[in-house]
Amino acid sequence: MMKRRPKSIVSVDASEHSSRRIRKLVYGFLFAFALVTIITACSSGDGEKGPEHHHGSETWQKTSSHEVLPDFLDNHTALTKNLYSAVHDHADIMSHINCYCGCMSGLAVETPHDSLLKCYWAEMPGDDGSVTWTDHSTSCGVCKKEMEEVIALSKQGKTLEEIKAGVDAKYKPKNAS
Repeated sequence: MMKRRPKSIVSVDASEHSSRRIRKLVYGFLFAFALVTIITACSSGDGEKGPEHHHGSETWQKTSSHEVLPDFLDNHTALTKNLYSAVHDHADIMSHINCYCGCMSGLAVETPHDSLLKCYWAEMPGDDGSVTWTDHSTSCGVCKKEMEEVIALSKQGKTLEEIKAGVDAKYKPKNAS
């Protein structure tokens, strides 16, 4: 003859088994939710561009590399797009060139720029190669003209000092020190 367990022990075992099953289901759902959340957070739409956001009066957008131009250029001329495309090749020079539109003194933007480069790149390339672009120069004739001058003088084989002198001669206000 088999001994039967008392009813209270059987009901405890069944409720313990049910409790374990519920815990496993909850943990499974939590794991799945966490996984979906991480995958969603890590993707940026098309995988190459982050969302545009405002930084004061500027629109910034992060892209996966300097080769991927920001969406805000879609409504601008080919010249503007070409200037943005040339930034990477001239970044070393641009980081030493003063911009005379007022952005370096804080007159044209809320956060003063430290060079012509900041008129195009809000943040330099990260370790992963991503770049945060700014739309500042899309509507600034001085920034564009200075960039055209940098490109032209660079093509002529001018040194950094000669390029700085050329930009200063054309764009530095006469009353500036």
